[in-house]
Amino acid sequence: MIKQIDGRKLYHLTETKPYKQALYKGQVLNVGAEYTPYFGFYEGARTYPVTLENGATVQVPAVKFLKQVQAGNINCQILPTIAAEVAQHYVMLCRELIMEEIRLAEFSGEPPSRQRCLYACESIDEARYWKQFVGLGSTICELTCRGTTARVDASLLLGDSEPLSVTKDRARKYWRGEASDTPQWETLFVGEAEVTGFGL
Repeated sequence: MIKQIDGRKLYHLTETKPYKQALYKGQVLNVGAEYTPYFGFYEGARTYPVTLENGATVQVPAVKFLKQVQAGNINCQILPTIAAEVAQHYVMLCRELIMEEIRLAEFSGEPPSRQRCLYACESIDEARYWKQFVGLGSTICELTCRGTTARVDASLLLGDSEPLSVTKDRARKYWRGEASDTPQWETLFVGEAEVTGFGL
């Protein structure tokens, strides 16, 4: 499951988002010391704009916003959309915190951390599969890598409400590299990578 690699080709989906810049050919990455852009997103607060009686607009933290809607203090035409966004936000955060807790406590921190890794694919076909989930505007790039990888099944990750004991058992299977009935393989990488191909 955990491998040391040197000169191995891996593939990554990249695109510019509000919280990250797309990779470019020739770029050299040192992965593992800092949070990934995805996890770094949680360093910000999820807020929603509210217009006050004086016409000023303020940003209200997500849960406070929902409580104010519930109390009838805010009229929100898109409440179902916002409620789903907030729930998904906290499910994903809980998932990543639980995954890291299990990785450190039960696997000696040996597999690359999901919070500090680069998510990669082992073939172009696998990258094309993930493109439908990452975004059709993303670009496949080739990386030449030296470092550590872990091959894991993303379908074992928490995606909805379930008992905590189930989530932790699934996390253990994930870090052991076990496969579910319908695996979605991903490779976690830390180390040095050079973008050696772009637009594949």
